[in-house]
Amino acid sequence: MEFPNGFYQEEERCGYTVPAAMKRVWAVELDLLEKLQDVCERHGLRYFACGGTLLGAIRHKGFIPWDDDIDVVMFREDYEKLLEIAPQEFAEPYFFQTAFNDQKYSRGHAQLRNSNTTAILHTEKGCYSFNQGIFLDIFPLDAVPDEPADQAAHRRQVNFWNRLLALSVQYPSNPHKNKIKDIVHVFASLVPYRWFYRGMERACRKHNGKDTARVAMISFDTFCDRWVFPRHCFDEVLTVPFEHTQIAIPGGYEEVLTTAYGDYMTMKQENSYHAGLHFDTERSYVDYIK
Repeated sequence: MEFPNGFYQEEERCGYTVPAAMKRVWAVELDLLEKLQDVCERHGLRYFACGGTLLGAIRHKGFIPWDDDIDVVMFREDYEKLLEIAPQEFAEPYFFQTAFNDQKYSRGHAQLRNSNTTAILHTEKGCYSFNQGIFLDIFPLDAVPDEPADQAAHRRQVNFWNRLLALSVQYPSNPHKNKIKDIVHVFASLVPYRWFYRGMERACRKHNGKDTARVAMISFDTFCDRWVFPRHCFDEVLTVPFEHTQIAIPGGYEEVLTTAYGDYMTMKQENSYHAGLHFDTERSYVDYIK
């Protein structure tokens, strides 16, 4: 991807200084977005900007000044088709990462990575050997039931599998360890972690195909209502400016953003650095692991 003159320079946006180092991280992420967009367009797959990326697209026509990643969401059927074609579509340095192609990776969504770079969470430093290049998050959208009682049961089921998965795989980086969790971790780690992951995905997909009124990023945050949206918000795909390129957003973006952020046009600077990430756009994560 080509970038306009001055893109890599330190810049003040909305009273916040974006350092040159973060501009270089943004450049890697925009390149990942361009690659994903190309694959989706050629295969007729829909994606939508979500979370802080959607907010940035509407409010800033690009990144929120203090944001450090790009988030997109796809309906589960498009998401699973992308998983099928990914091995043929993404070649080095791009790596389409899931629990099924990278040992001990256990996030509930896919990530598109640049393997020649580094983005390591401070809480995970030294704990894992899976690909930890700079990434773009790709979340599946799943149907959620309309009745509150059914909704609560669905969330409990997804959370049950998430907790088993975390105790099996993510436990080494858990700061809240205790003796009981130690024991459960020992037994959980005897079970192939992908078995837990498949259980989590089955639970997420449980209501897909039903004519429910709402959809959610339930694999991302099981109990958070801010990521549960009316289905009709995603009936239309719009395209809006994002930095010097374009990005797809849901036609009902106003309702989506209001659900997630309330008064979304009022700026509130928050720490969105994933509880701390070490970035390096010049060196591969492999060097850090070694």
